[in-house]
Amino acid sequence: MPSPDQFRKRVLNDSLFSPCGMADAIERLGFVQADPIRCPARAQDLILRHRVKNYRAGDLERRYPDLDLEECYLYAYGFLSKDLWRIVHPKTEKKLTAEHRKTLDVIRQHGPMHSKDLEYHVGGERVKNYWGGFSRSAKMAMETLHNRGALRVANRNNGIRVYEVADEIEPTRPPEERLQEIMLATLQAMGATTRRFLLSELSHFKYLVESVADRRRCLQGLIDAGRIRVDSIDEVEYLSLDSGRRGRMKTDTVRILAPFDPIVRDRTRFEHFWNWTYRFEAYTPKHKRKLGYYAMPVLWRDQIVGWANAVVKAGGLKVDFGYIDRRPKERTFRLAAESEVNRLSEFLGLDQSIQEVTLG
Repeated sequence: MPSPDQFRKRVLNDSLFSPCGMADAIERLGFVQADPIRCPARAQDLILRHRVKNYRAGDLERRYPDLDLEECYLYAYGFLSKDLWRIVHPKTEKKLTAEHRKTLDVIRQHGPMHSKDLEYHVGGERVKNYWGGFSRSAKMAMETLHNRGALRVANRNNGIRVYEVADEIEPTRPPEERLQEIMLATLQAMGATTRRFLLSELSHFKYLVESVADRRRCLQGLIDAGRIRVDSIDEVEYLSLDSGRRGRMKTDTVRILAPFDPIVRDRTRFEHFWNWTYRFEAYTPKHKRKLGYYAMPVLWRDQIVGWANAVVKAGGLKVDFGYIDRRPKERTFRLAAESEVNRLSEFLGLDQSIQEVTLG
């Protein structure tokens, strides 16, 4: 059984592998979580910049039509392979409404379109959305059909989804096997996590296996078959995959991690590894924030030492660092932090000569 330090380093090495091509990086991750907030870039771009050679903000959106990918909800919304998409779909728990059938007919007839295009054909009254606010009915219909697998994202226009009709999918595997593949894909993307967290993150897949007890049996079946390994670290049981492709992180490196980076996503594991509670405060009232609107954890070597807030200001990058305890005293930290800010600025396509850095 590995020691806590060995286990933490293993998780980091598995996720922060040596940068490679985009298709290879996404295949290795299995899933890339997406988020619309851009501060200073969207989450999917901030995740990929650590794992794709010479990655620039927006590269995923630009290259998406040529990659064998789909946008879909796994344990969160994001990008995954077509093969995994075909396992997640179809969702057949509810019949299509007349509005949904009309939406599909219009898109079949006229080709890929976004919600404004659809409104031209079917109108666009305001309806209550999933979050208690209001959206246009055309937009809601498209999102519902996309969630069911009847529509797919063909591309994006300035970040706005352009939908087309998806190929019909006939499930060829039993629901239990589909759920097991989803469990494996989630562990591949997130890395080691607890049984409780994994089952909680995938609870919406009850359309495949409704009973919680049956979902637990599906997971136990993977463990019994040796497809999932179990490690007890400080009396916490972690489930993980043994990829057999153990990487090695660069030493003396600072990394500013997105709030939804696989290293950060499981907040309970994050706190266990580094004995610090990270809070994502974008939706916290300003006067109650302690870290910042889009504070991003700072990884120094294999330790989380603090956070950074990064904004684009006057054509340059402004980065403010904060620390859990105190700033690391080594000169190598200062140089590594400055190098990371330079990499972040280059990723954003900004003028490095006008950046502002407060190391604290």
